[in-house]
Amino acid sequence: MTNYFDNYDNTAQEIIRQLDKNIIIGIPVGLGKPIGFLNALYRMAEADSSIHLTIVTGLTLARPFLRNELEKRLVEPILDRLLKDCEDPLYERARELQKLPANINVIEFFLTPGKFVHNAYVQQNYISSNYTDAVRDGINLSINVLAQQVAPSSTHSNFYSLSCNTDLFHDMRAHLKKLEDQGKKIAIVAEVNENLPFMLGKSAEVDSSFFSTVIDTKNYRSLFAIPREKLLAQDYLIGLYTSCLIKDDGCLQIGIGKLSNALSAGLIFRHKENKAYQDVLTKLKVQDKFWPVISEWGETGVFNKGLYASTEMFSDEYMQLYFEGILKKKVYDHTGLQKLLNAGMLSEVITPDWIDALIESKIIKVKLRNSDIHFLKEFGIFKSTVGFKDNNLILASGESFSADLNIPDSKQRVTRECLGEKLKSGKVMHAGFSFGSVDLYTQLHNLRAEQLQEIEMCSIAQTNTLSSSPTLLKLQRQKARFVNSSIMLGLLGNVISDGLSNGKEISGVGGQHDFAIMASELEGARFIINCRSTREMGHNTESNIVWDYEGSTLPRYLRDIFVTEYGIADCRSKTDAEIIKSILNITDSRFQDALLKKAKKSGKLAQDYQIPDVYQNNYPEIFEKIIEDAQSKGYCKAYPYGSDLTQEEEVLAEALLSLSKCSLPKLGVLILGSFFRFQASTNFDSYLQRMKLKHPRNIKDYFYKKLLISVLRRSPMPGSI
Repeated sequence: MTNYFDNYDNTAQEIIRQLDKNIIIGIPVGLGKPIGFLNALYRMAEADSSIHLTIVTGLTLARPFLRNELEKRLVEPILDRLLKDCEDPLYERARELQKLPANINVIEFFLTPGKFVHNAYVQQNYISSNYTDAVRDGINLSINVLAQQVAPSSTHSNFYSLSCNTDLFHDMRAHLKKLEDQGKKIAIVAEVNENLPFMLGKSAEVDSSFFSTVIDTKNYRSLFAIPREKLLAQDYLIGLYTSCLIKDDGCLQIGIGKLSNALSAGLIFRHKENKAYQDVLTKLKVQDKFWPVISEWGETGVFNKGLYASTEMFSDEYMQLYFEGILKKKVYDHTGLQKLLNAGMLSEVITPDWIDALIESKIIKVKLRNSDIHFLKEFGIFKSTVGFKDNNLILASGESFSADLNIPDSKQRVTRECLGEKLKSGKVMHAGFSFGSVDLYTQLHNLRAEQLQEIEMCSIAQTNTLSSSPTLLKLQRQKARFVNSSIMLGLLGNVISDGLSNGKEISGVGGQHDFAIMASELEGARFIINCRSTREMGHNTESNIVWDYEGSTLPRYLRDIFVTEYGIADCRSKTDAEIIKSILNITDSRFQDALLKKAKKSGKLAQDYQIPDVYQNNYPEIFEKIIEDAQSKGYCKAYPYGSDLTQEEEVLAEALLSLSKCSLPKLGVLILGSFFRFQASTNFDSYLQRMKLKHPRNIKDYFYKKLLISVLRRSPMPGSI
């Protein structure tokens, strides 16, 4: 029996009472966290040390903790604009400060990337887990409460959508229901928020009986949105090379972050402006350097048939691919039907020969049964108006005739009067969870019913493995490309994506291992790791391609394809020497010699081996010019899907980023220069106005004004200054 509440505090009090003050609550990754209910629990546990609260989750979304005054002036108005009245989880600020009460614990299996590297509490309470093992680990942590936000139906009361988080709900709920049957106390809580998009699908749509408790305060908070990031030349190059490896009529999975954004932008560039796209590939000498792997495993033409997506995360990138007509390949949740479509024996347009094909494939019987009619109507092969009773087909007019297709007249009437026009119930995407920009949420709310039907939210067990329906999922995931990112690559093919050699966790494994395994199980599939070849550390440039590194996310036996801004390395089924050579070819040339020497010293390369000349010119300034040239022609835009920032905010963000990278001596010179330089600052008025520094109110404001002007003079910006 479902209990209904209209108040978070009352709900929290009741759950605490039911569970004898011992709450171990599992909440979703990302957007679906029930913040109102969770914060009520937190406040009560904070006030009463006899309450024990453990929160198990992943990827907590919250406003950043801003310490710098200039950063606050820039970022806080942007956050207010994007997040509005979105509520942060109370545990997050306490966790950032490492001041959680002793009776409250937070355990995460995926961290906001880079946020907690120096946070001892979070590092000690991180649990390393594949996404598909998160339910198992939650069970072992003795979770007794499952809670998440849900979207209410606009047409049916007590009917909800799991919306942004179908990923782990059903598996965890099934476990809790077993515990309940054994007499143990559990709670399954839904927090209603109509700002969530109402997503469809058999996994997403549930009624109130799925929950023990439903909270609907009628006061719905804004959703957490992430601003779009600027793409640099390095990002675009990786995206363009990776886009060459995606086949038309295939399946696509992409991860989280800027490199996924760059890939989707590259795919749209390839599809919409193919001539310009090919020109860029020519300048990158793709055909000379990487054509063997591209010709066998990729394509560079437009997407005639389109792509289907099976992914953990549904993000802005997929929405853009959908709107641009790339994400348009439909798959169907029926093994026999999908097999016929893959073989080209049927198309999505329904014709009279469909009936014979379905009978010959033993999908339907010659003497049609009720189950056959259900199948035929579900997929639009029969019109929805066709009925069935007493072994007769019934038309909308009320006429009926035998459902035995051995009878010539019956078969003729079926092909003439019963057939639909096009297949229906096809899906262009299956996804486990979603979050993104304000635009993404708006777009999902505004999709037409027939568009929304093409996107189905489902479990991580379905998107990240083949276990739920191996034959069907293999048929759906033809020519699959699983694209993830890493922070470093080992020269022997090991992947470093989630942590550092000192054991500190940066983010989490997520689904990377799952996708590597699935790519090896699917015929024609490839697993692609994107990695920037270098990173800036203070005032130094360091290589992300390393000889050895303690701690890998993926061992080298799972290596497949690697892509950096310098190209593609196909490492599947290759010897160690071949792998090293391939990865050296896409390494920044400033670091090639040192790595080459280490490989030779270890006996992994012949002493007389030299990197081919064509790969010895891997310098950023050479390749960045190619992207800059494309940008001058209107391609490869820094914000391909638009910016959430104003023009002034974009410039200010760049200026403050450059300021944060200044060494102390350089910063000192900058500060002194700002006070002894008396050039007019009228061109900076709009920037100073945005930062509330145009008319300083005190000496601190005056100092910040002078410093900001000095930094802006050194920053690239629209127009001349």
